[in-house]
Amino acid sequence: MLVVGLGVSGFSAAKALLDLHAKVRVTEGSDGELLAQRAGYLQRLGAEVEVGGHDLDRLDADLAVISPGIPPTAAIANAIRSEGLELWSEVELAYRLADCDFLAVSGTNGKTTTTSLLAAVLEEAGVPTAAAGNIGYPLIDAIAAVPANGAIALEVSSFQLEATHRFRPRVAVLLNVAEDHTDWHGSFEAYRSAKARLVANQTSTDVFLPNAADQHAMDIARAATARIAPFSAELVPEGGIGVDGRDVVWRGGRVMSADDVSLPGVTGLEDAVAAAGAALEYGVDPRAVARAVPAFRPLGHRLEVVATSGGVTYIDDSKATNPHATLAALRGMRDVVLIAGGRSKGIDLGPLAQAAPSLIAVVALGEAKREVERVFEGLVPVEVVDTMSEAVTAAARRSVAGGSVLLSPGCASLDMYAGYAARGEDFARSVAELLRDPERGADGNT
Repeated sequence: MLVVGLGVSGFSAAKALLDLHAKVRVTEGSDGELLAQRAGYLQRLGAEVEVGGHDLDRLDADLAVISPGIPPTAAIANAIRSEGLELWSEVELAYRLADCDFLAVSGTNGKTTTTSLLAAVLEEAGVPTAAAGNIGYPLIDAIAAVPANGAIALEVSSFQLEATHRFRPRVAVLLNVAEDHTDWHGSFEAYRSAKARLVANQTSTDVFLPNAADQHAMDIARAATARIAPFSAELVPEGGIGVDGRDVVWRGGRVMSADDVSLPGVTGLEDAVAAAGAALEYGVDPRAVARAVPAFRPLGHRLEVVATSGGVTYIDDSKATNPHATLAALRGMRDVVLIAGGRSKGIDLGPLAQAAPSLIAVVALGEAKREVERVFEGLVPVEVVDTMSEAVTAAARRSVAGGSVLLSPGCASLDMYAGYAARGEDFARSVAELLRDPERGADGNT
C-alpha cells in the first residue's frame, strides 16, 4: 500500500494499514521536525518512509491513499494514475473498514459548525458518536472509537470527496456550493462535481438534505437516488425541515422554537436546521434535538462575539475565507463596518459588492486590499490599512451605536497569518487593546 502525504490523515491512514499487517510505503514531499518524528514512528512499526520528495519511479503498489492537501493535478497524483493505481482518500479507506454509520456534512461554508452540532444532538440522543473528518479528528481514528451501533458526524471536504469511490453516507447534508478552491480543483465545475460525490453512491434507502435556497445543491439533488429532504431557514420545504414563523417544523410537527437556536444570524439558524434535520432523518427523537440545540455554543472564529462596547458589537468571523461565507454572515445584519481582505486564492471578490446594503463602511487589508477597495468603490466608504490593529481602530472610528464591527475577510489568511485562528486571535487582541485605550474612549468611538 502506498500512502501519499504524512499530514494528520496520511499518518493515521498509514498506522491503520500497518495495524492490518499491510506492507506500507509512505512518501512525503516536504520535510521538517514533525514529519521526521512521524516518519521515525512509522519506520519502527515496519513502514518504508521517504520524506523531502517523491520518487516517481517507485510507485509499485496495489493501492494509493492520498492526503487531501495534494491536488489531483500534482505530479505524484498524475504518476500514480499513469501506473493504473486507484487513488483513495482517507475517507474512502475508513468507509471500507468501518462498521458504524456515517452522517456526512459538506458545503462551501458552515461544515464544522453543523457537524459539531449534529454530533452534539446524536450524543444527547444516546447514540455513540464522534465528530470527525475535515473537522480535525481523522476519520480512520474515529471508526476505531465508534461501535457498530453508533454513527459518526462526518465533515467532508471537496478534497476528500475527490478521491472517493464507494463512500456512501446513510444521511448526507449539502449546506451550499459557491466558488472556492478553484486553485486546487482547477475550475468551479470540477469543485461542484467533487461535492456531488457526496451522494453519488446513496440509494433510495438513504437520505439527502440539500439547502432548499441553494441552486447548486438542489441541482445535485435532482440527479440523486436518495430520498430528498430539503432544509430551509426561511420556510418549510416539501418533504423536509424548515421554519414556519418562529417554529422549526419537521413532518408537520414542531421540533423547537427558532429563538432557541444559540447560533447567531440567519446562517446560524440554517446550520441548526440542517443538523436537526439530519439527526431526525436518522431516527433521533425530536425531544433530544430540542434539548441539544439550545445548549450548543458556536465554535471559535465563526461569528463569535468578542466584545460589546458603546452599543457596538465586535464579531470575529475569521473562518469566512471566501465571499460566499462573508455574504452569509451578513444576512439579516445592518450598520456593519466590515473588515475584509487577505489572500483571494484566485477567487473573484466581486460578489462582495452584494453586501453593500448592510454596510456603512469597509476596512480593507492584506494582499487583496486593493481588490476589496475596487469592489466597494462608489458603494460604501473604504479605508485601506496594513495591520489588524489599524483595521480595528479604523472600523471603530466609523462604527455607530446599534451596529457592529465584523471581521469576515472573504479571503484566506495565509498572506499575514499561520491560519484563520491566528487572524481571529489578532482581531480579538486588537479589539481588547482599543477598548482599553482611554484616548479612544471606552466605547471605541472617537
